[in-house]
Amino acid sequence: MQLMDVVTAYLYGDLDSKIYMKMSDGLSLPKSSDSKPRSAFAIKLWHSLYGLKQSERMWYNHLSDYLIRKGYKNDNLCPCVSIKRTSVGFAIVYVYVDEMNIIGNLKEIEETVTYLKSEFEMKDLGETRFYLGLELEHQETGILIHQSAYV
Repeated sequence: MQLMDVVTAYLYGDLDSKIYMKMSDGLSLPKSSDSKPRSAFAIKLWHSLYGLKQSERMWYNHLSDYLIRKGYKNDNLCPCVSIKRTSVGFAIVYVYVDEMNIIGNLKEIEETVTYLKSEFEMKDLGETRFYLGLELEHQETGILIHQSAYV
């Protein structure tokens, strides 16, 4: 089990509708605009930004399309889970906001991590130890899942 974090995940999504934004103070106005106030100008967004209602959905759509191109299939019951089966094993990618838990045999996990890093800037958080309130202990005989921190 490998835990990965996507850096600035919401900035990867392409917008599916036209969104315009007021010019912020840091942007220069066109030279021919001396007589017009800053409020008369707007910029069109091409990619999502943090704070937009669409950002999370656009990020997920981009990630989902990317995984499907690599042969993953979205789970019908839980769309945040993508599964890929191969002749040598399997890989499951579970997405929670901008974190991904990758489960599978070692070769498939390494291939998935490499594939994801080729598209997204990611932090490798190592072996999954805590996830969604569960504590995971990796032992020789398997993985022990518990919530002793809450007892």
